Amino acid sequence: MPSFQITIAPNRRAAGRHVSKVRRALQKAFIEESKSNGLTQTKIAEALGVHRSVISRELRGVGDLTLGRVGELAWAMGRKAKFSLERAETDTLRNAQLATNIGLAQTINRPSQNWGNSLNSAPGPRPSSADVSNPHMLVKIL
Repeated sequence: MPSFQITIAPNRRAAGRHVSKVRRALQKAFIEESKSNGLTQTKIAEALGVHRSVISRELRGVGDLTLGRVGELAWAMGRKAKFSLERAETDTLRNAQLATNIGLAQTINRPSQNWGNSLNSAPGPRPSSADVSNPHMLVKIL
């Protein structure tokens, strides 16, 4: 059975998580406003001078939102967008470190590594737990 491994760089993971939090906040605000004030995507589109399908795509997550568009959508919903930068609370490799520390993961420092057909056998030498600090390392959960 073929298997696939996807690696995401820590900076892209952080960006993706931030974008999804912003989008969820917009979706939540839209739902709240539509229930309490009867707001529709059509009303938002009219306020912003775009077609309703544009608002639908933006709220569903089809395509990226600019900071300006986030502000416009918030305004059209009668909301105010807030933004803050806080210190990171967790290490970007926390999951990999935890898995390795409790013996649930094999680590490979080569992104092109072929895992073979067996889940329990990884070709090549098994790196030490010190290799967990490598941001380009793959982790295979057993």
